[in-house]
Amino acid sequence: MSVSRTAILAAAIFSLAPTVYYPTLLAQRTRLMSTDHPAAPADAETDIRAIIDDQAAAWNRHDAAGWASRFVPTAEFINILGTPFSGKTAIEGITTRIFASIFKDSYDVVTVRKVIFVTPELAIAHYEHAVSGYTALPPGIQPSETGAEGKGVLRTLMVYVLKKGADSKWMIVNGQNTAILPALQTPG
Repeated sequence: MSVSRTAILAAAIFSLAPTVYYPTLLAQRTRLMSTDHPAAPADAETDIRAIIDDQAAAWNRHDAAGWASRFVPTAEFINILGTPFSGKTAIEGITTRIFASIFKDSYDVVTVRKVIFVTPELAIAHYEHAVSGYTALPPGIQPSETGAEGKGVLRTLMVYVLKKGADSKWMIVNGQNTAILPALQTPG
Protein backbone atom coordinates (compact mmCIF):
# COMPACT_ATOMS: atom_id res chain seq x y z
CA MET A 1 0.00 0.00 0.00
CA SER A 2 1.43 3.37 -0.97
CA VAL A 3 0.99 6.25 1.46
CA SER A 4 0.91 9.76 0.03
CA ARG A 5 2.93 12.66 1.44
CA THR A 6 -0.42 14.36 2.22
CA ALA A 7 -1.50 11.39 4.36
CA ILE A 8 1.82 11.51 6.21
CA LEU A 9 1.49 15.22 6.94
CA ALA A 10 -2.16 14.83 7.91
CA ALA A 11 -1.23 12.08 10.34
CA ALA A 12 1.41 14.31 11.92
CA ILE A 13 -1.01 17.22 12.24
CA PHE A 14 -3.76 15.07 13.73
CA SER A 15 -1.28 13.54 16.15
CA LEU A 16 -0.21 16.95 17.44
CA ALA A 17 -3.60 18.70 17.43
CA PRO A 18 -4.82 19.68 20.91
CA THR A 19 -8.11 17.84 21.17
CA VAL A 20 -9.63 20.39 23.55
CA TYR A 21 -9.42 23.15 20.96
CA TYR A 22 -9.91 21.21 17.79
CA PRO A 23 -12.89 18.85 18.06
CA THR A 24 -13.14 18.65 14.26
CA LEU A 25 -9.53 17.50 14.03
CA LEU A 26 -10.24 14.97 16.77
CA ALA A 27 -13.07 13.52 14.71
CA GLN A 28 -10.82 13.40 11.64
CA ARG A 29 -7.99 11.87 13.67
CA THR A 30 -10.34 9.23 15.03
CA ARG A 31 -11.42 8.30 11.50
CA LEU A 32 -7.80 8.33 10.27
CA MET A 33 -6.63 6.10 13.12
CA SER A 34 -9.68 3.85 13.26
CA THR A 35 -9.38 0.11 13.59
CA ASP A 36 -10.41 -0.24 9.93
CA HIS A 37 -6.69 -0.28 9.12
CA PRO A 38 -4.94 -3.63 9.22
CA ALA A 39 -2.77 -4.20 12.27
CA ALA A 40 0.93 -3.50 11.97
CA PRO A 41 3.25 -6.50 12.00
CA ALA A 42 4.25 -7.56 15.52
CA ASP A 43 7.88 -6.57 15.01
CA ALA A 44 7.10 -3.09 13.59
CA GLU A 45 6.95 -1.35 16.97
CA THR A 46 10.15 -3.11 18.02
CA ASP A 47 11.85 -1.86 14.83
CA ILE A 48 10.71 1.72 15.47
CA ARG A 49 11.83 1.61 19.11
CA ALA A 50 15.22 0.35 17.90
CA ILE A 51 15.55 3.41 15.62
CA ILE A 52 14.91 5.69 18.61
CA ASP A 53 17.40 3.75 20.78
CA ASP A 54 20.00 3.91 17.99
CA GLN A 55 19.51 7.66 17.73
CA ALA A 56 20.02 8.06 21.49
CA ALA A 57 23.24 6.03 21.27
CA ALA A 58 24.42 8.20 18.35
CA TRP A 59 23.61 11.35 20.36
CA ASN A 60 25.65 10.06 23.29
CA ARG A 61 28.61 9.40 20.92
CA HIS A 62 28.05 12.89 19.42
CA ASP A 63 27.73 11.23 16.02
CA ALA A 64 25.63 13.51 13.81
CA ALA A 65 25.75 11.18 10.79
CA GLY A 66 24.53 8.29 12.93
CA TRP A 67 21.80 10.43 14.51
CA ALA A 68 20.52 11.54 11.09
CA SER A 69 20.96 8.17 9.37
CA ARG A 70 17.29 7.10 9.46
CA PHE A 71 15.88 10.32 7.97
CA VAL A 72 14.79 10.06 4.33
CA PRO A 73 16.63 12.46 1.96
CA THR A 74 13.52 14.70 1.78
CA ALA A 75 12.72 14.66 5.52
CA GLU A 76 11.41 17.71 7.33
CA PHE A 77 12.44 18.48 10.92
CA ILE A 78 11.50 21.28 13.33
CA ASN A 79 13.85 21.84 16.28
CA ILE A 80 13.04 23.09 19.80
CA LEU A 81 13.26 26.71 18.63
CA GLY A 82 10.68 26.12 15.91
CA THR A 83 13.27 26.32 13.15
CA PRO A 84 12.47 24.06 10.19
CA PHE A 85 15.15 22.05 8.40
CA SER A 86 14.46 20.52 5.00
CA GLY A 87 16.33 17.42 3.95
CA LYS A 88 18.57 14.90 5.64
CA THR A 89 21.69 16.91 4.77
CA ALA A 90 20.38 20.00 6.59
CA ILE A 91 19.28 17.90 9.58
CA GLU A 92 22.71 16.29 9.83
CA GLY A 93 24.34 19.71 9.40
CA ILE A 94 22.56 21.35 12.33
CA THR A 95 23.21 18.26 14.45
CA THR A 96 26.93 18.46 13.59
CA ARG A 97 26.97 22.11 14.69
CA ILE A 98 25.27 21.51 18.04
CA PHE A 99 27.53 18.51 18.76
CA ALA A 100 30.53 20.78 18.15
CA SER A 101 29.22 23.44 20.52
CA ILE A 102 26.58 23.54 23.25
CA PHE A 103 25.76 19.80 23.22
CA LYS A 104 29.35 18.53 22.80
CA ASP A 105 29.38 16.93 26.27
CA SER A 106 25.67 16.17 26.53
CA TYR A 107 24.02 12.88 27.39
CA ASP A 108 20.51 11.87 26.28
CA VAL A 109 18.10 9.39 27.86
CA VAL A 110 14.97 8.63 25.84
CA THR A 111 11.63 7.23 26.94
CA VAL A 112 9.16 6.11 24.28
CA ARG A 113 5.64 7.18 25.25
CA LYS A 114 3.76 5.50 22.41
CA VAL A 115 3.87 4.32 18.83
CA ILE A 116 0.67 4.74 16.82
CA PHE A 117 0.17 2.86 13.56
CA VAL A 118 -1.95 4.79 11.08
CA THR A 119 -1.46 1.99 8.56
CA PRO A 120 0.94 -0.97 8.58
CA GLU A 121 3.37 1.25 6.61
CA LEU A 122 2.88 4.55 8.48
CA ALA A 123 3.54 5.21 12.17
CA ILE A 124 3.78 8.10 14.59
CA ALA A 125 6.22 7.82 17.50
CA HIS A 126 5.99 10.03 20.60
CA TYR A 127 8.95 10.01 22.95
CA GLU A 128 10.73 12.11 25.53
CA HIS A 129 14.36 13.21 25.69
CA ALA A 130 16.14 14.05 28.97
CA VAL A 131 19.36 15.83 27.98
CA SER A 132 22.02 16.69 30.54
CA GLY A 133 25.67 17.76 30.38
CA TYR A 134 25.17 20.61 27.92
CA THR A 135 27.30 23.76 28.20
CA ALA A 136 24.49 26.16 27.30
CA LEU A 137 21.00 26.13 25.80
CA PRO A 138 19.69 27.93 22.73
CA PRO A 139 18.32 31.45 23.30
CA GLY A 140 14.92 31.37 25.01
CA ILE A 141 15.23 27.74 26.13
CA GLN A 142 15.44 26.95 29.85
CA PRO A 143 16.28 23.76 31.69
CA SER A 144 13.10 21.80 32.40
CA GLU A 145 14.33 20.77 35.83
CA THR A 146 17.40 20.57 38.03
CA GLY A 147 19.09 17.20 38.00
CA ALA A 148 21.97 15.64 39.88
CA GLU A 149 24.59 17.98 41.30
CA GLY A 150 22.31 20.95 40.65
CA LYS A 151 22.84 20.73 36.88
CA GLY A 152 20.00 21.47 34.49
CA VAL A 153 18.12 18.81 32.55
CA LEU A 154 16.41 19.73 29.29
CA ARG A 155 13.34 17.61 28.61
CA THR A 156 11.77 17.63 25.17
CA LEU A 157 8.95 15.79 23.44
CA MET A 158 9.77 14.41 20.01
CA VAL A 159 7.18 13.33 17.48
CA TYR A 160 8.26 11.38 14.42
CA VAL A 161 6.27 10.27 11.41
CA LEU A 162 7.86 7.10 10.06
CA LYS A 163 7.21 5.27 6.82
CA LYS A 164 8.05 1.69 5.98
CA GLY A 165 9.89 1.57 2.66
CA ALA A 166 9.75 -0.99 -0.12
CA ASP A 167 12.85 -2.57 1.47
CA SER A 168 10.82 -3.03 4.71
CA LYS A 169 13.05 -0.51 6.53
CA TRP A 170 11.35 2.13 8.66
CA MET A 171 12.55 5.66 7.92
CA ILE A 172 11.78 9.06 9.46
CA VAL A 173 9.95 11.39 7.08
CA ASN A 174 8.98 14.15 9.51
CA GLY A 175 9.93 15.19 13.03
CA GLN A 176 9.22 17.90 15.56
CA ASN A 177 10.96 18.44 18.88
CA THR A 178 9.30 20.60 21.55
CA ALA A 179 10.98 21.80 24.74
CA ILE A 180 9.12 21.01 27.97
CA LEU A 181 8.87 24.15 30.07
CA PRO A 182 9.96 24.12 33.72
CA ALA A 183 7.16 23.43 36.18
CA LEU A 184 5.46 26.61 37.30
CA GLN A 185 6.07 27.51 40.92
CA THR A 186 2.88 28.20 42.84
CA PRO A 187 2.94 30.83 45.59
CA GLY A 188 3.20 29.37 49.14
